Amino acid sequence: MGALRPGRRRPASTYACVADRVFDGEQVLNDQAVVVRGERIAGLVPVGDLPPGLPVVSAPGCTLVPGLIDMHAHFMRWEGPLFLAYGVTSVRDTGNALDWILARRAEWPSRAWPRVYALGPILDGPQAYHALLSRACADLDDAVAAVRQTAAAGVDGIKLYVNLDAGWIAPMAAAAHAQGLKVSSHSVGTGTLFRARAGVDEVFHLDGLLPDVWPGAPPGWLDVWGLPGFARTWDRQQVAADEMARLGLTVTPTLAYWDSCWRTRSPGYPHASEGRYVPSAFNRSILVGRADPEAAARWRAALAAAQRFTGLLIERGASVLTGSDVPCGGLTPGLSLWRELQLLVEAGMAPSQALGAATRQAAAFLGQNALGRIAAGAMADLAFVRGNPLTGLPEDPVVPMVIRAGQLFRLDDLLVEAQAAAQDLRDDPAGAQWLPAEEV
Repeated sequence: MGALRPGRRRPASTYACVADRVFDGEQVLNDQAVVVRGERIAGLVPVGDLPPGLPVVSAPGCTLVPGLIDMHAHFMRWEGPLFLAYGVTSVRDTGNALDWILARRAEWPSRAWPRVYALGPILDGPQAYHALLSRACADLDDAVAAVRQTAAAGVDGIKLYVNLDAGWIAPMAAAAHAQGLKVSSHSVGTGTLFRARAGVDEVFHLDGLLPDVWPGAPPGWLDVWGLPGFARTWDRQQVAADEMARLGLTVTPTLAYWDSCWRTRSPGYPHASEGRYVPSAFNRSILVGRADPEAAARWRAALAAAQRFTGLLIERGASVLTGSDVPCGGLTPGLSLWRELQLLVEAGMAPSQALGAATRQAAAFLGQNALGRIAAGAMADLAFVRGNPLTGLPEDPVVPMVIRAGQLFRLDDLLVEAQAAAQDLRDDPAGAQWLPAEEV
């Protein structure tokens, strides 16, 4: 690991973490200390049995939880310290320039960033929707070749997008699976159930349900869920949820993004916590011309509909993961994931289920079973969260300390690093993609 920078430090090679309670990813443990040795957890022992002289990192009034995992982000360097500041110790980038994101994935151990997992570029049709973050595919042969080339670069999964020909999806999924990689996808156009049957493992945003539940729906994207006619599709929604659960499809609904879509269109935005620590260039690009009370009302109704459908998936035991889609929507990295957890609780999860989805379940989908849990042998990715999130998820969480691979980071220092990193967005592909030209 490179030289440690200001704002972080490594405690003694072996030390103990003590808080009011421990959530190990499944259950709450009382009167237990977590012993860290190097990058991993050595074990849990009763607080009273800690050996004399063992260094202790203590946070009274806090709950110790596994480091959280954001399963849907577009990584930018200024986001890294903010993710850690809110206890997010791993992020999965779901679409970025290939060489750039692989370089960031190699770089995280020496930075005040979470672990970075990468799906590489968004694989799209000939007219790629996100030009700087995508790899356009000209035909079926090129699409399958794109999967193989992206896999050969060493990515952690494959992402398919909305302009792919329907006939390409099954061969692309098969090519990814042959390389041992899962396939994640938007599903606009062809529909969610079509993509699931074609071999897609995970869908984002619930954005492909309209062909499945409302044939002949008015044109539009997620906001169409907020139209009065969508409520009349409830019977079809239940059938779709049954089938998604039967197929074993994983859903990452990014409800925090839906939520941001009505908030950013509301008169008087930004409200108290929206956009906190987000670079001003991003806030300006999001706010310009967005106030629209009618659209805000439609998006708010769409969010409620998305939560009701997510509730159906939860009832059926479908796999629902946590992702926030930062920087879209002007969301504050890290805080965005806590908002996602709150929205999932409103949809029907218990707080412990939501935290489990953001820890052990996310880690299992990534194939990284050393993450997302507090147990002997697991990675020492830990967050001290003020209060007890198991009895009610905080709207504005305070994480005074976070540990990533045994390395201790303190909140105030991370916020200083985030402010410094936000000064220059020009070298990050997502910045060039989403900011107005005059801001880049």
